[in-house]
Amino acid sequence: MARARSVLVAARRPFHKTPMAVANACFVGTLLTDVAYWRSAEMMWADFSAWLLLAGLVVGVLAVLAALVDLSTGRLARQAGPAWPYLLGSLVVLVISLFNALVHSRDAWTSVVPTGLILSAVAVIVILLLGLLGWSSGHTQVEVVE
Repeated sequence: MARARSVLVAARRPFHKTPMAVANACFVGTLLTDVAYWRSAEMMWADFSAWLLLAGLVVGVLAVLAALVDLSTGRLARQAGPAWPYLLGSLVVLVISLFNALVHSRDAWTSVVPTGLILSAVAVIVILLLGLLGWSSGHTQVEVVE
């Protein structure tokens, strides 16, 4: 009698989902720390924003490269809807965040208020719009192998 076992099918899951979630969390965290700096003028929050932007940009670039791999290997063929709006939206978030990092490199109050805060809010709005496209959710598939 053959014995069935459960196997995680990680090979079918797109590569870009996890790093993109980490990058998005960094960009949302940047908005939160920008608001904290705006309300308190405590330099620690501006420093946190700069570090979150750097981490989000590095991981976001890796996620976009992984999304390109997913597109070229057909891993996104099983996804609902076209992949290009998601990829272009992710690139828009990265460009906004790159400009935001340049703004955050300035010194004192002007490093965040008002331009950095506005750019952080715009990046989060684009991330939310991408989430509405349905690309932010993904589930690990389990398959029974005999």
